[in-house]
Amino acid sequence: ADKGWTRIIVEKPFGRDLESCEEILSILAKNFEEDSLYRIDHYLGKEMVQNLLVLRFGNQWFERIWDRNSIQCVFLTFKEPFGTDGRGGYFNNYGIIR
Repeated sequence: ADKGWTRIIVEKPFGRDLESCEEILSILAKNFEEDSLYRIDHYLGKEMVQNLLVLRFGNQWFERIWDRNSIQCVFLTFKEPFGTDGRGGYFNNYGIIR
């Protein structure tokens, strides 16, 4: 970012296997500084996204700095829907269960 700063949050699992993980990490390293990258567990990300509005409007400090004058853009991208439908198969192949 020319002004301000950029933060990229990447949820694990990172890819389907070691090769795809290394590819993703390589792309991120080429495009962003390491201090801009945060790698987090899936459930930490889920909780934070579900509580963004509560965090902003329930905290006077955040309400003052999380406004249209301080934040230019926020992107939230979901690869899969929330909930447990179909998650077992996903984690059997790519995640914590394998």
